[in-house]
Amino acid sequence: MKTNETNYQDRIFLQLLDSKKSTELIKKILKSPLGLSNDIIKKLFDDELKSLKEDLDKIKMFAAGIRRAEKLSSYKLAQYYPNMFAFHQFFQSSYRARQGKVLEEMMKNILQNYANCNEVPDKVVRMQEILSQSFNSTIQNLDIDVMGLNSTLNKIVLLQLRSRDDTGGTTAKGSLVDLLRMLLRLNKNSINNILYLICVWDERNSQQLNSTISKIYSSLKDFIPDENKFRKDIAKGYQISGQINLKLAYGTEEIANALFEWAETNDTSILNSIKDLINLIENWDDLWIAYSVANIELEVNNLKSLSNIDLLNKKLDKVGFDIDYTNYKSICKSVDKIVNKIIPIWIEDSIPFASISDKYHYIRDLVFLKVIYSKL
Repeated sequence: MKTNETNYQDRIFLQLLDSKKSTELIKKILKSPLGLSNDIIKKLFDDELKSLKEDLDKIKMFAAGIRRAEKLSSYKLAQYYPNMFAFHQFFQSSYRARQGKVLEEMMKNILQNYANCNEVPDKVVRMQEILSQSFNSTIQNLDIDVMGLNSTLNKIVLLQLRSRDDTGGTTAKGSLVDLLRMLLRLNKNSINNILYLICVWDERNSQQLNSTISKIYSSLKDFIPDENKFRKDIAKGYQISGQINLKLAYGTEEIANALFEWAETNDTSILNSIKDLINLIENWDDLWIAYSVANIELEVNNLKSLSNIDLLNKKLDKVGFDIDYTNYKSICKSVDKIVNKIIPIWIEDSIPFASISDKYHYIRDLVFLKVIYSKL
């Protein structure tokens, strides 16, 4: 995707892209991590990164060495550590949950566009209603990631998504079938045929497979008369009741194949749908640039007692901040004009890169983030 006509690197900032069908789909799928990017940009330009240290719990004061570093704060490295730790703690704890939201949105899109689902609910309350109607029973607790309903063929698919299988202990593995166990304990027939599909996105650590199957069996053993048959069949589908089929899919290829079989269509494009969606959404720059810049700015601020954000704002006061928001191309042109005016007056040694190219691109990325901040 070519976004500028200069010698600078292309940048694809979702927050600034023109509104198109494909762009809106990307924004929808990446809504959660894009929101994290926006949070970082706001904290960066509102000078709130250091305040994250106040959110650290008391345990981390001694277990992570924060208090000790504060006692040695006359040493620049010790002064830097609490703020660095707090920022990365904030980012990583927030990102973990948001990554799962991306997978959920991808699977919803696939069910809507490839699997003949007439309804793919976004709200938990609607999922509860559908299952309550299906079992003619009130279902209040619902732990499921994605649901698809095909009313024509009278069937439902319930997806439990995990990014990997080597994270979380036996409790986490067992929770994969909490909803299924609850449905089975109702001891009622469903009016729909149900596929309960457990999806492990990244199959590279499949040595956990047997452990996962064992924990699933342990949680459901009251409803499984033959453990050996269960272990043998779960990968292709184990009929756990008259209406419910339990299946474990490892990796995106198995997930796509399982959905293709369930959809009962001749549309083989579903087999490549996950790969196609990944190719569609992988080229974006908001989060990695915001995260990297915030990290560098904390370092510069602590180790050099400078702020490139302050320096940028002062220089923008001199050269102006005129952005043509007509479209993405005009925004890029406006940014490049501003950068070309700033470069000759940026005399401070505040950007920790050796090459001139890296310094120029860093200034340009700062201006782009400023544009996003002005829109937010």
